[in-house]
Amino acid sequence: MPVPVSSLSVAVQGIADFLDSQFGEDVVISVAHPQRASETAKANNANSHVLNLFAYRVAPSGFHASAGMNDTQFIRISTLLTPFPSESTDAAEDADLRILGHAIRVLHSNPILPITAAPLPGAVLPTPPEPTEYRLEAVMQAPAMEELNHIWTTQGGELAYRLSAAYEFSLIPIEPLVKREVASPPRTLVIDAGLGMSGATLEFNPPSADARAIPLTSEDGSGPAPVNWTPVQMLVVGGALTNAATIPATATEATIALAGPQNEEASVEVTWTLADESEDAQPPQIIPIATPLLDAPEAEATVTLAIPATATGGVVRARPADGGAPVAGAAYGNALTLTVEAP
Repeated sequence: MPVPVSSLSVAVQGIADFLDSQFGEDVVISVAHPQRASETAKANNANSHVLNLFAYRVAPSGFHASAGMNDTQFIRISTLLTPFPSESTDAAEDADLRILGHAIRVLHSNPILPITAAPLPGAVLPTPPEPTEYRLEAVMQAPAMEELNHIWTTQGGELAYRLSAAYEFSLIPIEPLVKREVASPPRTLVIDAGLGMSGATLEFNPPSADARAIPLTSEDGSGPAPVNWTPVQMLVVGGALTNAATIPATATEATIALAGPQNEEASVEVTWTLADESEDAQPPQIIPIATPLLDAPEAEATVTLAIPATATGGVVRARPADGGAPVAGAAYGNALTLTVEAP
């Protein structure tokens, strides 16, 4: 063979195999142009009739406009089903009508063909780890007589016009020579909000100190993230919302506005930076979330502060909690900055 089998050849042969399974031994299914099918019928003499499958047009699917050269293309084929009855003297005069009528009834009863041919790529190409199964749909067509006459008059010889049924079979996949590699779904979402346009002309903006990574899957990538939300918080200073504040070294509490899904819990965690640049973390504080609105009065909550003697500043972070404890692996929301006044 000059080239290996293709999905087009397998699809057409699968249609022929299915039709062949619906007839007895006295009807042979051929895949050829009408002239050759006529010659085959004559060569059979009284042995059998011939039902020919002639594919005469290939058209795109009409649905997959954005497919690239490395994507699977889908096509439709237009075909003629033409009976060529045996020239035996004892053959029924309406043998061609009986054969064609039965073929139409079979395709009407099985609009989605149960193709049973060997799946591609067979032994020619390595089998994909997860092969895709495709099914063909048979739709009867009504081409204009001018189109049918053109088909028959271009066959050559003295071939007489024969009654045929026109069908469209779709969709047939055409796999690319080099398949597009689909990127794995993202596992982490990075949110970085900043003021100014200093990075507008950069091709890539590196994450800043305020960037937050939100996992979309579990830590090992085996499943979804522990929760699909993160709390949002702001400091409340003088009735205004802010993400940074200066506090005295003697402060014992701070007011924050905490928003998220109502009736959920958030673990608010304060980490202090000491004069020697080491860190000292307070135990998590579990605060119920009362509202999804950050500026609602019921969003305000009190956070207890235990400021170490040498602390110069701190960071307040919040993440989802459940059952009075932080959710393991859950992402933190936005961070708040505290600056401790020198004594």
